[in-house]
Amino acid sequence: MAKKRVLVPIDGTERSMHSLGFIKDFLNKDQVEVVIMNVKELVFVDGISLSEEIKNAEIMGRQVLDRAVEIMGDYDVKLYFTFGYPGDEIIRKSKEDDIDFIVMTKSTKKGLSRMIGSVTASVVKQAKCTVMIVPE
Repeated sequence: MAKKRVLVPIDGTERSMHSLGFIKDFLNKDQVEVVIMNVKELVFVDGISLSEEIKNAEIMGRQVLDRAVEIMGDYDVKLYFTFGYPGDEIIRKSKEDDIDFIVMTKSTKKGLSRMIGSVTASVVKQAKCTVMIVPE
């Protein structure tokens, strides 16, 4: 039986790390390959990217991914770091890697700000695979 591919986007917040605990609680390590991704939005000032900001963002992103690997223990884990718009990059990666499930936490924002710009809502609308939303 082929392993199911699970994509877990994390941003380093404790809330986003709940997705990893969900996987460990409900998915057998021998039946899944977990792709953990971190997306940093690019910072531009007057159309010019700030190279020092990019370097620091990548270092911090790698630290977030390293922490996720520790949490996952002996699960089959692949790491992916990129720059871009999180919703777009999550969808692109899910298609590129033929992902079976995306596991995400829901937003903690309230009211109108939750409806506008929510990465989770964007992914749910665009995903061609099952999206599991982990409660807070």
